[in-house]
Amino acid sequence: MDLKVVRAVRDVGVVRGATGPHTMECDDGRTYIVKFAGGSRAAVDELLGQTLARAVGLPAPRGSLVQVSEGLIAHSADMRNRGIAPGLHQGSELIPNSSDLSELVARHARLEEELVNWEVLPGTVCLDNWVLTEDRDRPENHLVQAVPGGFRYHMIDFTHSFTGPAWTADTIEQGSFLRVLVPALPEIAAAVRGRSSYEPTLARIERLPDASIEEVVAAIPPEWGVSEDERLALVGFLLTRRGLLREVLASNSREFPNWSA
Repeated sequence: MDLKVVRAVRDVGVVRGATGPHTMECDDGRTYIVKFAGGSRAAVDELLGQTLARAVGLPAPRGSLVQVSEGLIAHSADMRNRGIAPGLHQGSELIPNSSDLSELVARHARLEEELVNWEVLPGTVCLDNWVLTEDRDRPENHLVQAVPGGFRYHMIDFTHSFTGPAWTADTIEQGSFLRVLVPALPEIAAAVRGRSSYEPTLARIERLPDASIEEVVAAIPPEWGVSEDERLALVGFLLTRRGLLREVLASNSREFPNWSA
């Protein structure tokens, strides 16, 4: 997998969020939300989760590796104070006319009333249980884009996937075998109405070649400090959880209020 590498040319500033990402304009003419490598595994988690989501047909921003220079860092008090190193960091293309899900959740219990692609929601539950996203029950961890006819849903923020931003090879191995559902926003859990609702995404996950999963993990830049043992643990995690995923979803069907066999 060849990730596009772009060069940041202007730092717009800090974005709200626990990891303190920055908005940056880049030399390809696009704007990215940049999560910094080093200090945590947030950039790794975002790269893997976003790439796998797109690989199985779920809506997620396009990702690139963003080259951040010493000069940009020198002009940012936030990056200087945090000790951000120049080099490659993870970038997610900015989705225009977008906001988090809080307003729609406050207005409607049934997201299909306003989401033009609401049928993808069961598949997002499927993916989150594959990569073990632990905080998807918060509206701010979902993105909607205003489009003609309503809003389009996008998956964002995989920082707390893979057992979280401080994972180790041991936590990854232990998390591989988790058989309970990860938390889901109630309005999204309500969209799962039986096996048929998530089957298209589940089938794409199950058909994804082992070599493709290995390629995604191999694309993590060497300078991000992921050891060979940790890469092997990540591949093992994804293969093991893929094998358990169908059982995990079906055996926890009581968590979906509108489930019908």
